[in-house]
Amino acid sequence: MRAFVLYAVLWLPVGCIPATAAERYQQWSLEPQGEGIIAFSFRSNSSEDAIATSELAFVCNQESKYVGVMLMPSRGTFKSQQDIVPLAIQKSENEFESSDLLQSWENGAEYIFLEMPDKQEELASYLIARETEGAKTVHFYFPNDLDAGTPTTNHIVIDPSGFSAGFEFFKTQCEEAQQDQ
Repeated sequence: MRAFVLYAVLWLPVGCIPATAAERYQQWSLEPQGEGIIAFSFRSNSSEDAIATSELAFVCNQESKYVGVMLMPSRGTFKSQQDIVPLAIQKSENEFESSDLLQSWENGAEYIFLEMPDKQEELASYLIARETEGAKTVHFYFPNDLDAGTPTTNHIVIDPSGFSAGFEFFKTQCEEAQQDQ
């Protein structure tokens, strides 16, 4: 679980420290997160609490040629003892469609992450398709432990607008830096 160390280190920088130079793609941003690390992320405020933010981030560690995806719910809202966490990614809040995704991500304690490149590409393609068809929201659902004292399901909403252009630039930046190494 090599990503666990990477993600544990990135948890604070991605979610809490402002970037020195960010590229904006509507609500998505491409930001350096420290030496050799860039993140392409979407931050979402909870409708009930403007301070509670969730984040979906594609992260590239340019030095180790590693790319991963993190989904970080608002602090204190994710509780799971499971190593693998099932995730439903849907265009509609109320119903699952055949084009929606079901994936299994790894548990990082207060967040979940995805290491498999083919599943990362599947997620990126899904977000690009939703943006292309004009969807205003994409819904991420994943469970908490039943005895955690928190709601049984986490629900994070992102806007796919701007994703495709930003993601292409993210991939280019990551690949260029990796080729320079």
